[in-house]
Amino acid sequence: MIGRSDDAAVYPRPLLAWLSVAILFILYIRSLADRYLIALVVDPIKQGVGLTDFEISLLQGPAFAVLYCLFAIPVGLALDRYSRRWVLFFSVIVWSIGAAGCGFASTFLALAVARALVGGGESGFSTGAYSIIGDSFPPDRLSLAMSIFVMGAIMGAGIVFLLGGPFVEFVLAGGVASWPFMSHFAPWQQAFVLTGVPGIAMAFLVLLVTEPRRIVRATPTGAGSEGYGEALRFLGEHKRMFAAILIGFGLAYTSTIALQLWLPAYFVRVHGWTPSRIGIVLGIAQLVAAMSLPIHGWIVDRLYKAGRRDAPLVWCTLSICIAVPCAIVALLSDNPWVTVVMFSIYVAFMLATGSMGPASTQVVTPPALRGRLSAIYVLATGLIGMSLGPALVGFFTDQVFGSPAAVGTSLIVVVLAMLIPAALLFIAGREQMRQLLTQETPAQA
Repeated sequence: MIGRSDDAAVYPRPLLAWLSVAILFILYIRSLADRYLIALVVDPIKQGVGLTDFEISLLQGPAFAVLYCLFAIPVGLALDRYSRRWVLFFSVIVWSIGAAGCGFASTFLALAVARALVGGGESGFSTGAYSIIGDSFPPDRLSLAMSIFVMGAIMGAGIVFLLGGPFVEFVLAGGVASWPFMSHFAPWQQAFVLTGVPGIAMAFLVLLVTEPRRIVRATPTGAGSEGYGEALRFLGEHKRMFAAILIGFGLAYTSTIALQLWLPAYFVRVHGWTPSRIGIVLGIAQLVAAMSLPIHGWIVDRLYKAGRRDAPLVWCTLSICIAVPCAIVALLSDNPWVTVVMFSIYVAFMLATGSMGPASTQVVTPPALRGRLSAIYVLATGLIGMSLGPALVGFFTDQVFGSPAAVGTSLIVVVLAMLIPAALLFIAGREQMRQLLTQETPAQA
């Protein structure tokens, strides 16, 4: 990819490439809606199943992350060998079954299994989507395309709060109890069943995605199509850069997912808001913030064209420096509306890391290794972000501060502990990224 010719024949026609992004964008919204619905029914699940904050955090994080991380490895191999569209199709089916399965669960173990299926399916989807988009655009246009795709993640979270808040309040009040088959489920279970089952039909949208041409050429590492050895050797040759990409973006993700999953509980416990009000306000805040994603992509593409080959890491470092104070002000303010505004600004800047992580992985990786390096990226960032973020908040709230009302303090600790090291890793990885991306090697052309 580095020094690659701009021969348009290598890529799908722009209309088809952008149609693929649009379809993947819609499905990404759907996946995040299924992932984050649990954040709106924390207290009903706790009461219905008899769980603690820490056990809820295990369902939000590690239970989801186990298969999310494990699935990435075989999916990465499948993406480099077979049709990426079919990998995505079955991934959507798996996560939708898991999302609906949460509604059939009545124990911690059953919920954990269902959440694991959601994680496994979403892992295959995001890994495959990164690979397809990475092969559909040249490097000086990739950041914008990836930013628009990743915008689906934040819009999914925003939509689940905006529409899910009133929906959950309606369901919890018994609004669907008289519907066919719904009387067999508790209200919080009804919410999962009604949102999860229709998602299975959306898997067929994947068949409209254009499968981009695979570019398999010689690489400095002798990359082939067997196993992960070549991918790991390439990673090992650029340790500082991949520490920034894999660990740095994973830590950034940890902070953001912790805030997204625990802010609804924070507003209930600290400000006494209802799920409906929380959903509408936080949903609008995140949707407004999501509008900034194309701006991040546009800025990084312009910097890349101007010769700043470390543009993704430079811009993400600056974004973190702005986002951290916003998060702290949001969680220390006595005014809930200040919290909302500061959280929206935080999300707007942290979205740079959400899109530049996968974009950086595609830009620096030889085409023959994209599926496997995408899988390693999903594995590393998922293991760090999804396992650590929600679990750390629950652990600090229960075990360190000893009060549910201290969830805001726990969030501040997690934000600082994750984002300061992330910024330092981005700074450390810049030089190696510049060196790699300024090499004009025919092997990567």
